[in-house]
Amino acid sequence: MGMEDVRELRDVLERVEGKLIAAGKMYGAMSFAVWLVILMLYYVLLAIMNPPWQFNVLYWPVAFALAMKFSGEIWKRFTRLAGMEGSRKDDIKIALVWSLGFVLGWIVVPAVLNRPVDTEIGLALLTFISFSVGGMFLVAMRSEKEVIPAFLVPALLIPIAYGMEAGTSLMAGFGVGLGYSITVLLYLYSAFRAIER
Repeated sequence: MGMEDVRELRDVLERVEGKLIAAGKMYGAMSFAVWLVILMLYYVLLAIMNPPWQFNVLYWPVAFALAMKFSGEIWKRFTRLAGMEGSRKDDIKIALVWSLGFVLGWIVVPAVLNRPVDTEIGLALLTFISFSVGGMFLVAMRSEKEVIPAFLVPALLIPIAYGMEAGTSLMAGFGVGLGYSITVLLYLYSAFRAIER
């Protein structure tokens, strides 16, 4: 094999690697984008229907199941494309982090605060997301720097939310949406750069 052949082979391998990296980044973007759609649909439905609190009991479990199904399908396709297998250990760590985040955000925070209900809901959401996504980043996704705004933006809004008397839950929802939007944008930018290589 001559030097020209080696160079050509290296170029082909770099292009393939770039496409695999881009596919991984696009998977990350889609995973956060599906939650953006769910969150924004929730606020639109709230504004149109003004449903009773029981609506949450139906909406969020159904939304969670649909998001997990969508993310799972995308992940299966990506792992098949990349010829890799997901780590069961990482899956368990991530599930544990989200469970702890749920307990901290939705049980501990409202129990220890003596704030208006809307403020408690906003703080619960911000705490849940910042702890859960931040924990997921630390235990299994340290190389995915694009994820940082998804937990950093909600975390930075916690002290602001604590001082609010009204509109806290709305601000918290849009704060989470802002963090997720930045994450989607960063993932797509990384995918574009990987394809350009």
